[in-house]
Amino acid sequence: MSELTTKLFLDIKEFEKYQEMLKCQVHIDEERHGEYCLPGYPDRHNFHHLLRILRDHKDGLTSDQLIFDYDFRPSELDNATSALVNNNLATTTTDNDKYRIRLTDEGIEVAHKLLTRREKIAEAAYRSLSENEQRDLDRIINILLEDYKNRDVNYTGLNAICNCK
Repeated sequence: MSELTTKLFLDIKEFEKYQEMLKCQVHIDEERHGEYCLPGYPDRHNFHHLLRILRDHKDGLTSDQLIFDYDFRPSELDNATSALVNNNLATTTTDNDKYRIRLTDEGIEVAHKLLTRREKIAEAAYRSLSENEQRDLDRIINILLEDYKNRDVNYTGLNAICNCK
């Protein structure tokens, strides 16, 4: 089984490489059309992340909730909030030292487009599998994930050392 296990490991590494390139291709195709970029704001990851979170909270969230519950750094949150507000995708209200950020209708629409993009990426990655094959793959991946999560490993420490995503 060792030879097969090694082959599986290498096959998955190659799969991940192609999956990442397909994701990149979807991003490139959409950026050609000017989607998902905010002028003057180079770090798309933070404002996309904030959009996806706020999409699920109609009443918005406070800065403290976003910092403590969603692990935003204060400076990242300030920059992402500014980008969204300056592009009419969100509004803020201040209460004491905290502020609450809510998506505008336009922000909700952009957040929905991000969800659609995620679906395009998934389709590009798995379209060759039938629905049953996708379920089987999901089941197997979840078995592996559960095993990884239950190992006696300090993943937080490893993440900091290895600079993992």
